[in-house]
Amino acid sequence: YQRRVRGLLLVFIVKLSFVAKSSTSRDTMLRLRDNEYSNRTVHGIESGTNRFIWAGYFLFVILSSLIGDTTILIASIKYNAIKLQKVIVIVIQHIAVCDLMVTVTSVIPILFSLITNEWVLGNFLCYSNFYLTYYLYVAGLLLICNMTTS
Repeated sequence: YQRRVRGLLLVFIVKLSFVAKSSTSRDTMLRLRDNEYSNRTVHGIESGTNRFIWAGYFLFVILSSLIGDTTILIASIKYNAIKLQKVIVIVIQHIAVCDLMVTVTSVIPILFSLITNEWVLGNFLCYSNFYLTYYLYVAGLLLICNMTTS
């Protein structure tokens, strides 16, 4: 009986949150024009301080990704410093390249949009950003799965 009540309560809470989200997203969509982009409506960031804190975080992610991934690529290709099986080294190189591509296609545009508080990179990059990010995340996950099983 208690499990059933907990399950019904959980279903009620999920439905209630879905209704609340759908009504707020409908209101947001009514306020937005077709090509209008705002960090307040998309990410829920309302204050400038929060925007710049997130921008600092994404700047840290960009720098650590560029430094770490280029170090991995240079160490494994030029100096042959990673002494593992050849297949695992190749998979690690592919993960580093995929991570660099995610940084360039996803994290840098998000940083620009946080700094300017609008999307300034055009409609083509806005639409292609979604698809590239989706496929690159899946490719990275599959490469990590490949590395752990080989």
